Amino acid sequence: MKLRGISELMVKEALTHPSNLGVSREDRSLVFKKFKKGIVKIVFVRKKDIYVIISVIWDIIYKK
Repeated sequence: MKLRGISELMVKEALTHPSNLGVSREDRSLVFKKFKKGIVKIVFVRKKDIYVIISVIWDIIYKK
């Protein structure tokens, strides 16, 4: 996240107020959030009230 310039606050905002949702392989969830700099894509697994973040990247392709 640090290398990509994505803050923890941006991740929290994406998880609580996503622009779009999806499902990835192996029952992983996807969250997309539009920011001024671009669209953040988060791959995660939710276990009860805990989010296990697998990947946080800037997304190039985003479908509304």
